[in-house]
Amino acid sequence: MFRNLKAVGGDVEPAFSMQQVMDQAPVIETLHSSEARFITLFDTIDQGVIYIDGNGLVVSANHAAELILGLPVESIKGRRLIDACSKVIREDGSAFPHEHQPPMLALRTGKPVENVILGLFNSEKKNYSWVISTSVPVFESDQQQQPHQVLMTMTDITRRKLNEETLNLASVIVNNTGEGMFVTDHNRKIISVNGAFTAITGFTQQDVTGRKADFLQARKDPVKIANGSGKNHAGKDGWQGEVWHRRKYGPDFPSWITVSEVKDSNGRLTHYVYVFMDITHLKKVEDRLGFLAYHDPLTKLPNRMLLKDRIDHALQNAQRGDSKVAVLFLDLDRFKNINDNHGHDVGDSLLREVAKRIKNLVRQEDTVSRYSGDEFIVLMEDVSDARNPATLAQKLIDAFEAPFSIKQQRLQVSASIGISLFPKDGRDTETLIKNADAAMYRAKKESRNNFQYYNPELTTDAFEKIGFDNALRQSIVRNELVLYYQPRISLKTGKLVGVESLVRWQHPARGLILPLQFISLAEESGFIMALGEWVLQTACMQMRRWLDEGLPMKKMVVNISAAQFLRSDFVATIDRALRMSGLEPACLELEITESSFMENSEQTVKSLSQLCASGIDMTIDDFGMGCFSFNKLKRTPVKKLKIDRSFVKNIANNTDDESIARSVIALGHSLNLQVVAEGIESEVQQKLLRELGCDEGQGYLYSPPVLSGSEVFRQLAL
Repeated sequence: MFRNLKAVGGDVEPAFSMQQVMDQAPVIETLHSSEARFITLFDTIDQGVIYIDGNGLVVSANHAAELILGLPVESIKGRRLIDACSKVIREDGSAFPHEHQPPMLALRTGKPVENVILGLFNSEKKNYSWVISTSVPVFESDQQQQPHQVLMTMTDITRRKLNEETLNLASVIVNNTGEGMFVTDHNRKIISVNGAFTAITGFTQQDVTGRKADFLQARKDPVKIANGSGKNHAGKDGWQGEVWHRRKYGPDFPSWITVSEVKDSNGRLTHYVYVFMDITHLKKVEDRLGFLAYHDPLTKLPNRMLLKDRIDHALQNAQRGDSKVAVLFLDLDRFKNINDNHGHDVGDSLLREVAKRIKNLVRQEDTVSRYSGDEFIVLMEDVSDARNPATLAQKLIDAFEAPFSIKQQRLQVSASIGISLFPKDGRDTETLIKNADAAMYRAKKESRNNFQYYNPELTTDAFEKIGFDNALRQSIVRNELVLYYQPRISLKTGKLVGVESLVRWQHPARGLILPLQFISLAEESGFIMALGEWVLQTACMQMRRWLDEGLPMKKMVVNISAAQFLRSDFVATIDRALRMSGLEPACLELEITESSFMENSEQTVKSLSQLCASGIDMTIDDFGMGCFSFNKLKRTPVKKLKIDRSFVKNIANNTDDESIARSVIALGHSLNLQVVAEGIESEVQQKLLRELGCDEGQGYLYSPPVLSGSEVFRQLAL
């Protein structure tokens, strides 16, 4: 729109002769051509250009300037810029007086004024256009001190300003939101976090910059966001789900996270944005609501709904594993009298105490439920013997013999219990509960305070088992337990290296009973603790007597049950037995089954280390029958491995058993452990084990279990 070149080039019109005009024709043509190109360039460039004269009035402007101001050039020319735009403001929003604007400053000083940000009111759009302005003074000659014009250029940065405002607003929102946010590059390396991220996790920007996003996930969390395997997908460009996050200090926490992809104009992935919130409180509320839905609010025991689900699940497992399930239906005798005489508050307190007593007597895998009122149901899974539930029933009945202390009152209550068994008494939950209920009512008719099976024949068998259990409990005080001893010899020298103590029960009516017939009952009833301690003390005392008699005994081997070994006072029990007998620790060797080591590895290693440090030898019994890991074996301070007799029995004619024995021996020797074989009954077995490098052996080839030390030597002499 530039149309006034005189304003640009001056107003001098000298007189020219015709010859001069002809001589200047090529020059003039060149000037006209340059002028045309300049005008085209002036009108088509994207940058706004305005010429302002020495009085501060607009002389000319190009098309880009028209668009920026929202005004045609004709309405701008001859006016001050501030008059044409109506409003000119600084970057901070304040008014920009005409005399202080960059073109006027350039006119006054004769110096360029560069890169000033202005807001020019756009009349067409009714808003401000933001520009970066540079004003350059124009002089007519080098000698001129005062510029006669100013060339003002304007670069439109309105979009950039809007983006900056948007980014600033987004930054304010991001930094003030309660949700944690962090941004990663396309490789999921963290580049930015907000304040809530640090408040929630404890990690600062410095802690996490450059680290992979998945380092924030808790190790226990199976969900891998990078794989897109979560509970819920937000879409192909995002992911949502529940994950566990780490804290810098403190426990892991559950969070709900949204991951969004950021792509450039070409569709290439550039960043990921993660937004998450701590849902610990929500999870607690959820867990609480879930607990209330499936538990009795008074006793906190599972309610009918959860009980039914547990029984259904137990029956499915029992069908697959061909095992038994027991349902014990317990009803308090004359509970209504307590409610009537003492009030419902006392009755409720009594029910809570009853629930605690029942819970303390059942196995960890059993379920105790408050069925209704004063009725409770116990679910026993994986019942190996149909008579086993009777043992628990009798324990429950015995537990109610002690009075309950409720609100400074001593209350006595008894229980009647009915028992049903899967699959004999029913193949579904409803039938089993109904039949256990029927058995309970028969128990009430039998004078209460007793138990009954749904099948009366089982009740008789169960009472016999309980009688057997009671007799076993009395075996120690009645001096009915006896220790037998079986020698262990060196396969290399044939000499005696120790004896293993083996318990027997001399029953007054049934005669001599082997451990296989009563050890499992002792473990089930809890008598195994007293039995094991009796064996340990008796064996140590016997060893002391043999040494005093001059018999060349070297080691007394004592079997330790898993229940004994896992007790916190196990080491103290061993120390007490050694002190009472006066026996040196080096004379004692303890055999512990392989399965015992699987229960509590840290406690196991600690106990073994204490005992080994005192000089006691430790042997892993029945090695090869369990799942003992090599890593645990490496960390366990034992001296010997004992090959189970099941691998020795057919070692001479079964290549698999021979291979197992060979492997155990090689493994033991590689760890500097001695290897013992039990159950050796033939010369062929002895010869093969000796060739395989087995260190020690015991079995009927050398001697059956005998009662005395002299008998041990007599058998070996034979």
